[in-house]
Amino acid sequence: MRSAVLLAGVDDALSANASDATVPLREAAAAVEPVVDEVVVACRDGHRAAVADALGDVTHRLAVDPGANEGPVASMRTGVRVANGDAVAVVAGDVPTVDASLLGALFDACDAAAVPRSDGRLHPLHAVYEADAARVACDRTLASGSGRLYDVLSRLDPVVVDADAPDVDAHPLTVGSHADLATASDRLGT
Repeated sequence: MRSAVLLAGVDDALSANASDATVPLREAAAAVEPVVDEVVVACRDGHRAAVADALGDVTHRLAVDPGANEGPVASMRTGVRVANGDAVAVVAGDVPTVDASLLGALFDACDAAAVPRSDGRLHPLHAVYEADAARVACDRTLASGSGRLYDVLSRLDPVVVDADAPDVDAHPLTVGSHADLATASDRLGT
């Protein structure tokens, strides 16, 4: 079974785009649906209603973060714990477009993890993880005091798949988005 975990820990994932009224979380869920058996949305307790509104008729399950604002590694851990799949695609919920064919290739390549590389950069929030290995890697990363997604990847020895550009690159990152938090903190070494 294949699952997708969408991280909806920021308001950008739940807000409609002013120019065309699309909601990034809904767009991400619709894009991953063809390549997975279930969609799980990791969110804070206070976002349950907003997630339901944003997703409308998209079938999903919630993975409610026990702590607020603990970052993408904690959200990933919560989502992977709830997901039923042996392999789990982890995607930032504020990225309005997701490359489903790339995710399919990552599922096929996944052992402990499969992550796309574009422009010399790894994209841990457009990657596929073996569920049990990801849970352990997230637990160990958080226990070490780190919240860095690259520290999760370093514990997994991922298969790296070269990609033209995961759609996370095409997303105009905003301060506070999961994708922005992941790449900015990883570049700064925090």
